[in-house]
Amino acid sequence: SRGHKINVKVPNDAKAIAAYNRGKNHFYAKRGQLNMSCADCHYHYAGNKIRADILSPAYGQPSGFPVYRNKWAGMGTLHRRYVGCNKQVRAKPYKAQSDEYKALEYFHTYMSNGLELNGPSQRK
Repeated sequence: SRGHKINVKVPNDAKAIAAYNRGKNHFYAKRGQLNMSCADCHYHYAGNKIRADILSPAYGQPSGFPVYRNKWAGMGTLHRRYVGCNKQVRAKPYKAQSDEYKALEYFHTYMSNGLELNGPSQRK
């Protein structure tokens, strides 16, 4: 798939629209002990440093998965990263492949429409 463009569609279908809206709500909803949303880090503060890391923008993130992360010493999915993000804001994570993360991935990937897939990739 490398080099193909992301082209996620939201058809005029009640289930698809509901999944997209659940994902969008998840992206913008505050959660966890730190009361943060995905948008806080990956939209409002993208490009800023948090500890020794630079926060990446949400736009384009799905294009590089699956990813080899040094921290994991192996490959991982976008859902595995969602679990890690939830833990970092001290929220109880959902299980990988849960309906909640599938909806988030749907919205998250839709935001990256037009970008080329470039995974698998490598990250810190």
